[in-house]
Amino acid sequence: MGEPRPPRIVVLGSVHMDLIATAERLPAPGESVTGGVFAMAPGGKAGNQACQFALAGAETAIVTRLGDDDFGAHLVAALAGRGVDTAHVSIDKEAATGASTVLAAAGDYASIIAPGAAGRLSSEDVARARPVIKAADALIVQLEISAEISAVAAAIAAGAGRRVILNASPAPGPWSVVPKPLRDATTHLVVNRVEAGRLLGCDFGVAPDDVAVAELAAASGAGTVIVTYGAEGSMAYADGAMVRQPGFSAVVADAVGAGDAFLGAAIVALLEALPPDDALRRGAAAGAIAVARQGVYEALPSRREIDGFLSEQV
Repeated sequence: MGEPRPPRIVVLGSVHMDLIATAERLPAPGESVTGGVFAMAPGGKAGNQACQFALAGAETAIVTRLGDDDFGAHLVAALAGRGVDTAHVSIDKEAATGASTVLAAAGDYASIIAPGAAGRLSSEDVARARPVIKAADALIVQLEISAEISAVAAAIAAGAGRRVILNASPAPGPWSVVPKPLRDATTHLVVNRVEAGRLLGCDFGVAPDDVAVAELAAASGAGTVIVTYGAEGSMAYADGAMVRQPGFSAVVADAVGAGDAFLGAAIVALLEALPPDDALRRGAAAGAIAVARQGVYEALPSRREIDGFLSEQV
């Protein structure tokens, strides 16, 4: 028998240019902080995750919309350069490519996302991607674009018996405000602790909490729920069991995109039928590698780098 084929993944969502200012601390409302360093880098959750999926060994296609401008051309090249299939990227002749203004400091960040062309991703765009969605093992969606559009794609994937992974970021509020077709289609829910709290309407706290994660699993109905806690690690509720993964120590250079690195590596592992504890461990390794590097796409680790990192852990 030959080698098993790699997982096939379709990512639908926002790709935009990150405009990143890094300083020693984040400014308070109405305050300016001097001494920052500015950088411009490809970003958007869908773009970040697609790159990490491809780097982790999955056959990955992306469905998004970009402007007919320099940012758009740069982003397509950056995605393709990391092995992502860009055949389903629509080019908008009217709207500019989206951008995100990111303020980063001390391992934390805040951002304002202007989706631009990605916000105009339509049901027609999704319909054109129907064949690749139905042929994939999993569809990945986030909430940086219209949840209704994500729900259209999720219904296609669910109708074909595919997994639907919802990264409910940014969380819109209680789980009940997520469109019902998207809620019903979701097989895997991945969020950080802040997003998890918004979905449940409570404070999740800073440390992993079995009870809170179990409550989110019950409320969402997803078979697998993963909650990340930054440096404190992550937890997963899967197949009726709870798994906890401590974070690996890392010297933080840039936290932007670390959650997407975690998600990409962990989901590829689950699609390869690794147990949840191994999947969380691979996700934690990817996140630790990513935070130790500057940039977003540039910081995402390859499968070989993840393997090497884990081989050095005791």
